[in-house]
Amino acid sequence: MDKVKYASSKYKGEIKQVVMACNSLRKDKDYPVDITLAEFVNQRWGISMETFYDDLGLNLNIDSINNIFTMPDESVRWLVPEIIRDALRLGLRKAPIWADLIVAEQTVSQPSVTIPSWNMSDAQPKYVGEGETIQKGALSFGQKNLKLRKIGRGISTTYETINYVTANVIAIFLQDFGVKLNSGIDSLMIDTLINGEQADGSESAPVVGVTTPATFVYKDLLRVWIRMARIGRTPSAIIGGEAAAIDTLDLAEFKTRQNAGPTFKTLDLKTPIPSTAAYYIHGVMPANQQMVIDRSAAIIKYNAQPLLVEEEKMVSNQTVATYASLTTGFGILYRDARVIIDKSLNINAANFPAYMDVDPLENVDF
Repeated sequence: MDKVKYASSKYKGEIKQVVMACNSLRKDKDYPVDITLAEFVNQRWGISMETFYDDLGLNLNIDSINNIFTMPDESVRWLVPEIIRDALRLGLRKAPIWADLIVAEQTVSQPSVTIPSWNMSDAQPKYVGEGETIQKGALSFGQKNLKLRKIGRGISTTYETINYVTANVIAIFLQDFGVKLNSGIDSLMIDTLINGEQADGSESAPVVGVTTPATFVYKDLLRVWIRMARIGRTPSAIIGGEAAAIDTLDLAEFKTRQNAGPTFKTLDLKTPIPSTAAYYIHGVMPANQQMVIDRSAAIIKYNAQPLLVEEEKMVSNQTVATYASLTTGFGILYRDARVIIDKSLNINAANFPAYMDVDPLENVDF
């Protein structure tokens, strides 16, 4: 660090206070906020993080972590966890699956929350004669409990790295650490989509078979698309492992280029099926299964503790251990907003569950 520039900095006496203020917001017992130091600095002084660092005489392209640690003013050390946190956050934002599939994110004040559960039964319309009382159907609201999980990992950095490698180079490796942490969040979300968030399996995804076990054809996908569309779901995404993805992408309906020009007859299908669907490949999905998802109705992410970065110095082996953790979880919004297609099962034995039987809802009792 440029000690001369630091000595004349107008922000040097504020470092500890602003970092503590950020941590206080992140750990607020009622409404924790995942705020970055850059956001706080901009809100407080209206400047960018680059301007803030420049005023302090800090250049992440030149300075090592050790340069910060060895400054006479020990308050500068409060910046180190924030530099590490920013690098981890960049990694967390790189191509996560969960961000594309959730309906929304919600901040909660504790790791155990109560979320709504909707149940619809006997809701089909009835004919009402003149002067007759309109009959009541049943729409019940319930509650279910969701326990969030802490996800975290530690990484050790040697004294040599801290002493001789610049902060921005270390940040590149820490971004990869953030990517790995993000992978854990993806796995937690997919596990919740498959098994639900309830220990008794009551919110698990419906599983249907295929026309001919061990063979996946376009008809098997159409069957799920059409059923979901009939109950008001929009099947906009699919998750599967590598083998399942290859099965789907190898279908003639997806790989064959269509001829130009009109067909002899045109069928205008009014029950909408997707003309495109996002396909996500992930190793958590069982080999024989693919999951069709309505991204607008399937799952919500709950956050109890934003990204927390802590450090521990190990003199015995001359390393500094950095620990990153967050407390989060996922809750199923509508159980029928995702369906698993299992290639090992026969559709005659593994058909849609009763709660996805749309025919009774479409039949008016005259």
